[in-house]
Amino acid sequence: MANFIDSREDIDFLCEKGMLANWLNPEDAAQFFNKLYNNTIVMGYYYSDLSDNMNNYYNTKWHKFMEILRRDYFSTLWTIVSVIAAFILLVLTLVQTLYTIQWP
Repeated sequence: MANFIDSREDIDFLCEKGMLANWLNPEDAAQFFNKLYNNTIVMGYYYSDLSDNMNNYYNTKWHKFMEILRRDYFSTLWTIVSVIAAFILLVLTLVQTLYTIQWP
C-alpha cells in the first residue's frame, strides 16, 4: 500500500472510489502508510509473478495502443457512436462508387 499512497490526495481518491475506509485525518493516514515499512525487511514477496505479468502486459505496445485508443477516442458513448456512423458512411460511399463504376 505504501507504493500507492504518497499524499492526502491519494487517500481521498481511494476513499472516494470505495477502496479504502479512512477514519483518520487524510494527512495522518498518508503518513501511516508511508511509515508502515520503516525498519522492516521483506523476506518473500508472494505477488512477484502477478507483478511481473502486469508489467509485461503494460509494456506490450499493442496494449498501450489500445488503452490510448480507448482513453482518447472511445471515452464516451457519443464518440463511439460517431466513429461507427463515420465507418458506415464510408462503407456506403464505397459501395455507391463501386455500383456507379459497374453500371454506367
